[in-house]
Amino acid sequence: MLRIATLLLQLTLWAAVVHAFFPFIPDDPCDPDGHCGSGSKRSNGERPPAEGITLDLVRRPSNPDDDSATTVESVARAAARLTRKFGKPSDVGRRANSYKVSEPATPSARNSAGIYQYGPDYSYFIQARVGSAQQPFYMLLDTGAGNTWLMGSDCPSDACKMHNTWDPASSKTWKTDKKPFSITYGSGDLTGYVGHDVASFADLTIDLSFGLANYTHDDFKHFAFDGILGLAMSASVTGTFLQTLKANKSVDSLIFSVSMNRHSDGRNHGQVTFGGIDPTKYTGEIGYTKVPAAEAKTGEWAIPMGDVSFNGKSAGITGSRLGYIDTGTSFIFAPPADLAALFKHVPGASSYMNGDYTEYKIPCDTKLPIKIAFSGITYEISAADWVAGNGDHCISRIYGYTIKEDAWLLGDTFLKNVYSVFDAAQMRIGFASKPAPPPKPTSTSAAAATTVGTPATGTPGDGTARPFMPAGTSQESSGSGTAETVTSPGTEPTNDPSSSGNQLRSSSYVSIARIAAAAVAAIAVAV
Repeated sequence: MLRIATLLLQLTLWAAVVHAFFPFIPDDPCDPDGHCGSGSKRSNGERPPAEGITLDLVRRPSNPDDDSATTVESVARAAARLTRKFGKPSDVGRRANSYKVSEPATPSARNSAGIYQYGPDYSYFIQARVGSAQQPFYMLLDTGAGNTWLMGSDCPSDACKMHNTWDPASSKTWKTDKKPFSITYGSGDLTGYVGHDVASFADLTIDLSFGLANYTHDDFKHFAFDGILGLAMSASVTGTFLQTLKANKSVDSLIFSVSMNRHSDGRNHGQVTFGGIDPTKYTGEIGYTKVPAAEAKTGEWAIPMGDVSFNGKSAGITGSRLGYIDTGTSFIFAPPADLAALFKHVPGASSYMNGDYTEYKIPCDTKLPIKIAFSGITYEISAADWVAGNGDHCISRIYGYTIKEDAWLLGDTFLKNVYSVFDAAQMRIGFASKPAPPPKPTSTSAAAATTVGTPATGTPGDGTARPFMPAGTSQESSGSGTAETVTSPGTEPTNDPSSSGNQLRSSSYVSIARIAAAAVAAIAVAV
């Protein structure tokens, strides 16, 4: 009977967290080290073959010995350099996060935290302090699932040895019944046990339930974050953070709002606000779309989509499409037929199959945005975000793949263009136009900060006073049914490798159940 109950719980959780992580590195003429165009080669001199999806968390870097530097190192090359600098991962004594990350300005809006970046524009995370000693950690913001976890000090995996890990013995407030958990990511998994302790971030201090990993797949060494903060309302094997906020009445309203930075815009002003909305982070009105009843019941951040278009020409998408809005996914994935209908309007675009994925080669001088509608309001996806590469060969960061029938997965490629509000009290998602980015620094002393190593005990930055707007007091729009265009800043692309081309240096976590049909991922829970 216990086994049956365990299986039923496992299936329930699987249904509720169909958007756990699955990684994706595009296998295209731009390799993970950022070399694009016809000259892109593997270290053996061969062009990368067309491969299907891999069950590893990341594909191995094409050329990890390339020493070209950027403000924020490429994911694959960072791991290789760390190995050379600090020795092989078997160096058991090392427990320090030494990844280079883009550091955010300090927000002044109440209950807000600056969002760090790695990639650039690859992953977005905040700094949290955990335990009575308030040890700092980087935690990925993930609206795709409710699971929250940190790497533990007793984890022997190579990935854990390259990150900050948490020792329960260092905290006087740690409590656990040693209930085990296991989450499978493709061929790699994450195991440990669940407990809870005090955690502080964004002016909040709560008793946070989280998994403490005693094993992680080695491929986590390619990523800067030390753990994940699950922001879905779905059931979770580790406890649901938003449900904790609700139970403890930690915020005025159960919402959070997100502004993601585009690295090429200059200084990092990315920010997440819990319990309210920062009016300095958007212009105009916030247009809301309700989460359908079925998805609201399972706690998923998914909303009905309108049409998608390019240069005023419609892809003819109507009615039944759902858009899953996920801060933990770097790119956009859509049904192949939908993309075919869209890209026939993009001059010079051509498709090819890369394993199970449909990818599109496009002219590098493509400057127009792709537009997507929700509740009658149209939002722009800047060419700076959806066009990647430079020189003679560029590709789209919108990929053809059926994650779920009639569903799109809208990750950071879209979210960098809008101010996003996730309202868990009314189960709706709102978008608004972002203001123009501040002027870029004119000297190296004023350049955007890059942090290396352990998360700082304080968050430096240049934040100025920003008011806080509780939920319900902002300008809002629920969609009138009349199409209105919201123009995002920074729509002009650039061939500078420090901008859109650097997106090719990054990996992307893609939700397991969004990719579940191909990944055959499963969540195992021991009860």
